[in-house]
Amino acid sequence: MKRIFSALLLTALTFFGAGCAVFDDYEEYPSDISMEALEKQIQKSSDPDGVYKTARSYIQRQTLAVKGFFFDDEYLVEVKYKRPDMFKTTTLKDNRPFSTLMFNGQKAWLINHAKKQTTELTGDSLTRMRNMCILLMPDSTYSQIFDSIKLSQIRRDGVEYYKVVGSSQGREPISIYVNKFTMLPKWLETREEMGGRKVNYMATMDSYAFYDQVMIANQCTVQVNNVRQISKVILYRLNVELNDNEFRP
Repeated sequence: MKRIFSALLLTALTFFGAGCAVFDDYEEYPSDISMEALEKQIQKSSDPDGVYKTARSYIQRQTLAVKGFFFDDEYLVEVKYKRPDMFKTTTLKDNRPFSTLMFNGQKAWLINHAKKQTTELTGDSLTRMRNMCILLMPDSTYSQIFDSIKLSQIRRDGVEYYKVVGSSQGREPISIYVNKFTMLPKWLETREEMGGRKVNYMATMDSYAFYDQVMIANQCTVQVNNVRQISKVILYRLNVELNDNEFRP
């Protein structure tokens, strides 16, 4: 789930600067299991053979349809990760690079290909990329990612979920809702800075499927005001050969 959230959030940061509605109509009550037990169940459901947890690298490609009132665009998004702490997210339009975010473990860059402009990220932006890399690490857990975690249960539309609220210094909390039956995340909510302002962000995992022995969300939807992103995974491979040079401009 962490890798899906990171890919969606990185793409959203590239495109949007608006807000969205967040679901909060549900009954909330104490959890019947511990955070440690929940993490074990999630791993069992998503990575039953442990191949993702021990992967040294991976590549994921997904189509991205962006739909609004007066426009309808399509993109291809490619995410690459290599241990210990390198990642690269490239967005393509009409088979041409549109934008790239990359982190080589020490420095991070944002590339605008149309303007042929490369900007090195510093300060809060660099810290955000470091945090994003932690989310992308195959063996990271919620307990390792967040400074503090609050676990509860909710019932929404007759379905029970575990609600995980992770908080870390200097960033907005992230709420993750895990289906109690499938033990897979169904949706998440947070607030992010987009276009120079804080906005509500919600991503819904529409469906799951096995790729390379790993259960991943193969279709996700992000709604931002009147604009909707629908992403569909078309390729997912573990332990691919990646050169370190791919993670620097």
